[in-house]
Amino acid sequence: MRKGLSNLEGTFKGALKERLPESVYKVWFSEVGVKVKGRRLILEVANEFAKNWIKENYQEVVSAVAQDFGFLEWDFEVVPRGKPEQIVIPYSPLEIIGRKLSPKYTFEDFVLGKCNEMAYKVSVRFVEEPPKGSLVYFYGSVGVGKTHLTQAIANGLYRRGYYRVFYLTAQDFLTYLMKYLKSGSLDVFKNKIQEGCDLLIIDGIHFLSGKEFTQVELAFLLDYLLDYEKNVIFTSLKVPKDLVEFDSTLKSRLNFGLILKLNQPDFETRKKIIRFKAKKLGYNFPYDVVEYLARMVRGDIRQIESVVNGLIARAKFLNEPISILLAKELLSEISEIKEEAQDLEVFVEKVCKFFGIERTDLFSNSRKKKLTLARQALMYLLKRHSQRSIKNLAELFKKEHSTIIYNLKCVEKRLLEDRAFRFQIELLKREILEELSGTDVETSSVEEGSGCESFS
Repeated sequence: MRKGLSNLEGTFKGALKERLPESVYKVWFSEVGVKVKGRRLILEVANEFAKNWIKENYQEVVSAVAQDFGFLEWDFEVVPRGKPEQIVIPYSPLEIIGRKLSPKYTFEDFVLGKCNEMAYKVSVRFVEEPPKGSLVYFYGSVGVGKTHLTQAIANGLYRRGYYRVFYLTAQDFLTYLMKYLKSGSLDVFKNKIQEGCDLLIIDGIHFLSGKEFTQVELAFLLDYLLDYEKNVIFTSLKVPKDLVEFDSTLKSRLNFGLILKLNQPDFETRKKIIRFKAKKLGYNFPYDVVEYLARMVRGDIRQIESVVNGLIARAKFLNEPISILLAKELLSEISEIKEEAQDLEVFVEKVCKFFGIERTDLFSNSRKKKLTLARQALMYLLKRHSQRSIKNLAELFKKEHSTIIYNLKCVEKRLLEDRAFRFQIELLKREILEELSGTDVETSSVEEGSGCESFS
């Protein structure tokens, strides 16, 4: 039975909206008309281009919703409308196509650490001495400061009188590209960017995965901007070579830029962030509270800030001073992660950093020499310094019991034969235990024949 025929257009389009990304619905379906002819559902579109685009890209979704409403067939009817009003991309960098740059994203409010030092220095230099014809590509996981740095650049340039800056998210870029394309004015959109800005910033370019047409257009736009000595900044979750479903031409161009990674904050940087965020709210956290939070809260900057805000709010509500007891109570309530799991993250983080590898690679099945050595080092350190059993390690690495024993024996043998490897393991051990304890650990080299167990 057909549903809601009295208000078919609203209910049908509402069902489409639930199944489609907001940007797609807004561009292609928000102005579509819906009516019934006999036993067929008819979608009214503005032109042949819109008809063909929807049919080629969203036929399965429309068919599924049509069946939900009891229609076995559906088709299009082109109902020409007046020429759409052209979109105006504002020239002020404070405008982000309906949004504004955040005034809190400045270099003064960016907490500098080893995890982001190079990206920060490049960003500051970018504002102090704007280059010509350069491409900068920031990448890293969520919440490590990519958006903060790019908006700090835009804010910094604006304060220095550089007003020809366009800041868009990748979703903004896609939405506006499609709107201009739909209205038959794609060249107008491209000309506005080509002629209207000296710096184009696109935040979250990984969002364009699978958007082949948009990627090709972006590649052409990038060529133009760089040829005319304009600057471009991209941010992404991944390094260009790891972007999936991306046009090879665009990936090639991205690889020629200055590629800068922002890592998750290390222990010392987390302490700086906690102190900085607390001070901005008028609090000086006790030393033990800072150390405890920095060790336990190992996520991104947003998670750290959320914990700081939560602790202050809790202290105010209970009318109590900030204390280690209050911090422990807060974390026990808002986090399901046990201290044992947090300690594991210390081992993993330090090993990954020491060997220059990603966490996913560490726990992968790759047999590359570097990854195998890092994996064996982690197994050995966990067995020696976290009291984990062979069974625990087998579960963690998803390996057979015998495989774990074999790897541990390989480390044991190498420690006896390779002085450089013993030194590496000692350095790693020291870094891990210092962070776990919050105090300096006295160096004691691994003597030949000592510190090694017989694993069986």
